[in-house]
Amino acid sequence: MKLLILNPISDIAIPGQRYRSVISFVPPIGIAYLAGALIQAGIDVDVEDQFASGNTNEYIADKIRRGKYEIIGISCLTPSISNIRRLVKLIREINPEIKIVLGNIHATVFPEEMLKDASGDIVVRGEGEYAFVEVVKAIRQKKKLQEVKGISFISDGKIVHNPDSDLTEDLDQIPYPAWQTFAFNLYKRYPMLGIYNEIILPIQASRGCTHSCIFCSQNIMYKKPRYRNSEKVLDEIEYMHEKYKTRFFGFNDAYFPFSVEHGLDFCKRLMKRGLHKKIRWITETRVNKVSLELLRKMRQAGLRLIMYGFEVGNQSILDSIRKQTTLKQAEDAMSYTRKAGVQSLGLFMLGLPQDTEETCRQTIDFAIRLSPDIAKFNITIPQPGSELYNSCKDSLINAKPEDFTSWSDWISPNGSIIYAPKNITREKLLYLQREAMFRYYINPKHISRLLLKRGFHVKDMYLGAKLIVGKYLKEILKFQSRTRTA
Repeated sequence: MKLLILNPISDIAIPGQRYRSVISFVPPIGIAYLAGALIQAGIDVDVEDQFASGNTNEYIADKIRRGKYEIIGISCLTPSISNIRRLVKLIREINPEIKIVLGNIHATVFPEEMLKDASGDIVVRGEGEYAFVEVVKAIRQKKKLQEVKGISFISDGKIVHNPDSDLTEDLDQIPYPAWQTFAFNLYKRYPMLGIYNEIILPIQASRGCTHSCIFCSQNIMYKKPRYRNSEKVLDEIEYMHEKYKTRFFGFNDAYFPFSVEHGLDFCKRLMKRGLHKKIRWITETRVNKVSLELLRKMRQAGLRLIMYGFEVGNQSILDSIRKQTTLKQAEDAMSYTRKAGVQSLGLFMLGLPQDTEETCRQTIDFAIRLSPDIAKFNITIPQPGSELYNSCKDSLINAKPEDFTSWSDWISPNGSIIYAPKNITREKLLYLQREAMFRYYINPKHISRLLLKRGFHVKDMYLGAKLIVGKYLKEILKFQSRTRTA
């Protein structure tokens, strides 16, 4: 029985649009884990990452005709839903007997919608490795789907939601991601990180998060935090390095390391194996999970770049989103990071529920004061499955699925903002984002620092400057002009 797993493209990322020239495509580890579990179960599987390849739906249709697949699994992220509907229609036209199985977070949050509107046959809810394997076995052996935990399906015209599947307590029992099913040539350009012609393989050391930020939907997929054994994680890194000659790895966790003690121990184990001489790695962590000693040890162990979710520059707003960190901890984390000589990327949010123009400007000022090597200013997106989405979903009724991504407002001619807090207009929010980028990057001190580090191609710095000056400055001036004449 042949099976295809699809990672569909979003309408915002179709070839020819500006998106594809600036985004870095990362191999989707969730699909790789699914493929690994299927292969272990003796199931023949192909993977098509349309999001990264940019292949047209017609190309996908031809592939399905040639492959004669009996089951097609589709990864459902909100920005891709419009295209998923078109793909499902195409699949039905090619062969209505093909079973379509939908999974990932959007399908988990909206199983009934995905069965009725997107017309899937089966939805796998939550973590899918073993549930998907059981679905395939049930179809192959013509067993009743009622026996498979963690799925939803239509039976006799009614939607049936089976009980949730059991969580995999020991993550080290899950087979390694099947990276051999991916075309590595699609994932070799990361200009924001100064990495060119090198793939960064994701690595996952945990699932779930101990925190409950209102803007995050991760815990819908991962019901509780579970952690892998550090030695097993290092076994995987070593195996992938030897098998694929991969030199770069990026941790895919909510945050990693999990504590100062855990980080020091992990680095000690990594260096004992000599991996610090062979690989470089990237991670995101929380500002309250680092120390100067840890960051120095992480750099010694091959850390290339660390990312922090600073989010905002106002403590009251930070508390309102339940981040459970302080501005002082953020300042300390950046101080330690600079002293340790580690490259940094800061993530900031504009337009959270309690935000005003004043607090947004405080966030911009805070970012400039922290001065990470790279800063991203994202307008808040209420992600389905998050507490924020549930609190404002009635006001998002006209939002298009492809607008549920932070890239939408970056590349749209007028910005496409689906949510703004009551104290800021959408137009003003877009203006503040453009102003943030302009103030942060058109700064002689910052430019000279990037040039001295020599991590970025001059061409990419030029394209970035062209976007900021050529596009964002014009938008800033237009907004200011409208404000003066209003």
